[in-house]
Amino acid sequence: MSHSNENSLIGGLARGVAAGAIGTAVMTGAQTAYYKAVGAEPSTTPAEVGQRVARGVLKRPVPEDQTGTLNNVMHWLYGTGWGALFGLTAAGREPGLGLGFAVTVWGASQVELPAMKLAPPIWENPDPKTLAPDIGFHLVYGVAVATAYKALS
Repeated sequence: MSHSNENSLIGGLARGVAAGAIGTAVMTGAQTAYYKAVGAEPSTTPAEVGQRVARGVLKRPVPEDQTGTLNNVMHWLYGTGWGALFGLTAAGREPGLGLGFAVTVWGASQVELPAMKLAPPIWENPDPKTLAPDIGFHLVYGVAVATAYKALS
C-alpha cells in the first residue's frame, strides 16, 4: 500500500467518524422532533443492546438509573461506528447521496435486533406506522453522513 493510500484510508476513517457523529446528531434531532410531535417515547433498544453487551462482556449489568446514559452512549457509538465504515469505503472516491448506506444500516438492524430477540423479524411487523418512521430516521442519517463526509473532504 502506498503512503498516499494509507493517508487516504486514515483520512477517510477520520472523516467517516466525524460524519457519523454529525449524522447521528441529525438523526437524533429528527427522532426527538418526531417523538415530541406524536407524543411517543424514544426507543430504549440501544440501552437493551448495551445491557446485553455489559452482561456478556463485563459480566455485570448496568444499574437501572444509568439506562438513559447507556441508551445515548450506544446510540452514538453505533452511529459513529457506521460512519467509520462509511469513511473507509468512501476513502478516495466521491460518495453518493447516502441512500444506499442508509438502507444498509437499516437492513443491518433488521438482522441484528431480531437475532438478539429485541425486535420481531420484518415479515412479522409489516405495519407501515412503525416501519416508516424507522426507515425515515435511517434515511435522514444516511444522507446526513454522506453530506457531512463530502463537506469534510
